[in-house]
Amino acid sequence: MTRRRFRYDPDSETMVEIPLQSDFEPQVSIHGEITPFRSPVDGTVIKSKAHLAEYMARKGLRLKEAGSSARVEDRYQTKRDDQAMRELIYENVDRMMQKSDVKRFLRNRR
Repeated sequence: MTRRRFRYDPDSETMVEIPLQSDFEPQVSIHGEITPFRSPVDGTVIKSKAHLAEYMARKGLRLKEAGSSARVEDRYQTKRDDQAMRELIYENVDRMMQKSDVKRFLRNRR
């Protein structure tokens, strides 16, 4: 028994047989080691991908998303746990509530 493949053709509204061999050729991408660079966080020299992975795990860092437009200094972002994030939010809200224009705005809304 021979294997056969089919796909739906919307133009003829029928199933059309597709040949088993395809033109797909897998593409291989080989990346070499990184060139040594100095970490913007604390100045440590990073010499290889393995060293970078170990450094980031030790410091609790992660790379920002590829699509983000970040400065070189902001390329790394520290992970924060939930409690630390809550405290940071509360501090920022408290600081904002102390500003006179915010107080005036809230007073006029009542």
